[in-house]
Amino acid sequence: MKNLKNVAAVQSSVGVSIIGHLVWYSLSEMLITREELRQKMANAGLDEKWMPHEIRLPDAFRRATNDKYRRRVSEGIVENYLFREVVSDDRVVQRNIVCEMVDQKGRRLAYDPAAATLVLDRTSASVAVSAASPLAAELAREAVAKFDIYRRNYGSQTIRSVLANVLKSMAPTPVRPSGGVYFVPAQFADRLEALIRFVHSLDGGEGEMVPLIDTSDMRNLVSRKLLDHLRDTLRACEEGENNQLPRGQVKEILENAKRVAQDYNQYKSIVTSDLEEMEKLVTEIRKKILVMLTNMAVS
Repeated sequence: MKNLKNVAAVQSSVGVSIIGHLVWYSLSEMLITREELRQKMANAGLDEKWMPHEIRLPDAFRRATNDKYRRRVSEGIVENYLFREVVSDDRVVQRNIVCEMVDQKGRRLAYDPAAATLVLDRTSASVAVSAASPLAAELAREAVAKFDIYRRNYGSQTIRSVLANVLKSMAPTPVRPSGGVYFVPAQFADRLEALIRFVHSLDGGEGEMVPLIDTSDMRNLVSRKLLDHLRDTLRACEEGENNQLPRGQVKEILENAKRVAQDYNQYKSIVTSDLEEMEKLVTEIRKKILVMLTNMAVS
């Protein structure tokens, strides 16, 4: 949809027959504790089942030791500082700061695989640090400080995943090719309102849901967008069927295809055109799902 202003929408759905809502939201970078998140979700009316898993110490440690640093040593010579995982077992996770010196052509002149070591004790949640240079020591201290924050707080990426999971449960259909705007059938209005309330409660969170009037033009719009969505899903399934993609990516395609095929049932009372083609596409998607499941089982 190139211009949302041309959509037949109303500010209030009272006394007006609607087929669903357009929804979009955005989220700034943020940190939030588990208890704060649980409270905001409860206040918004979202079920606790949407809560993310508890923060795992190794995940927080890896997140805190994921930065890169580049320092110019002299004309045409730089030092690159990177974190690399060395050990991960039931007791500890060790991440080293690796330092490599390279020239302007990328040729390695020197290499230190342990400019600093950071060892997380899984039981005590403490991090032991040793460093061979003042700069490596400073980078290690910064990582430990971040770890103390990340072990207690979720970041924006986790919250975006929560929002996406809630949205996926409402049979959404993308409205814009670039994404970010979705149509959600009217039967999910209560959950969608809760989602938007939750977004508004977050620092820097913005979101809107706009009712669509039940007109032939709007039904045709939803039909076109759903048809596009089904075609895109089938194309993705065909790529997954070839078994040339990484297993994780195929699994993601598979889960999305299952959801799209199931969500189609929520649209049978809305769509007004291309019904025969939609039914064929859903049938083909289900066939591809079986093929992908078989391929994954034997691979």
